[in-house]
Amino acid sequence: MQVPRLKSLFSQGKHIYQNEGSVSLLKRGLAFASSLIFEYQTYYLYMEPLEGLRLPNEVDVRPEVEGLTFRIVTTNREADELEADGFEFRSQVVNAREKLDKGATAFCIFVGRELAHIGWVALSQEAMDSLGAPPYKVDFSDHEAYDGGIWTKPKYRRMGIHVYETLKRLEFAQHKGTRTRRYVIASDNVAIQKGRILRGTLPLPGPHAEGRLLRILWWKSWREKPLPPGSDREQCNAGA
Repeated sequence: MQVPRLKSLFSQGKHIYQNEGSVSLLKRGLAFASSLIFEYQTYYLYMEPLEGLRLPNEVDVRPEVEGLTFRIVTTNREADELEADGFEFRSQVVNAREKLDKGATAFCIFVGRELAHIGWVALSQEAMDSLGAPPYKVDFSDHEAYDGGIWTKPKYRRMGIHVYETLKRLEFAQHKGTRTRRYVIASDNVAIQKGRILRGTLPLPGPHAEGRLLRILWWKSWREKPLPPGSDREQCNAGA
């Protein structure tokens, strides 16, 4: 295994341990070890039109969290400046340098100088690949974008921070002329599915398809199956 890869794995492990504890680190470590040989995951696939989409006012969505700051990071120079100003970034965001170099844009929410939440937007295939996305087809030449890499620090969850950051990503996408945004959510991630339904402040439709990723060593298969409307709501009810 290459040295840069080892450094990346160590950084990820340190990040998980510091933010989620030793139990989560052990679970993820075992899952990663098994994934080196075999991986099977199903995803909900989302396709949301943005043209003509009316977004809520920021004042209606911004959470009442003291010391909250929102920043967009598009380059490593901006990331270095953020770090120089005392904001957590390099120590908390795994592979940030590569993602920014590949063109991905980070949407960060800080509480004080502590990173509370981050989300990414990719406007090119190279940027999307840097986010470790499954092979979901995104037509970047037709003004489509991909959202991914969403993470909230555990102690800041259920405060509306993710909702606020989603609004900022939607505003950014519309400003860039994006017609459609696409993203995936693991079908067993019930918490995220419930969050989409319960937030109620953003117009978020359900998934249009289910994707299935199967990988055995270096062999990989990706298949998509159309879903009827309301499938994410049915999944939430089943998992509740």
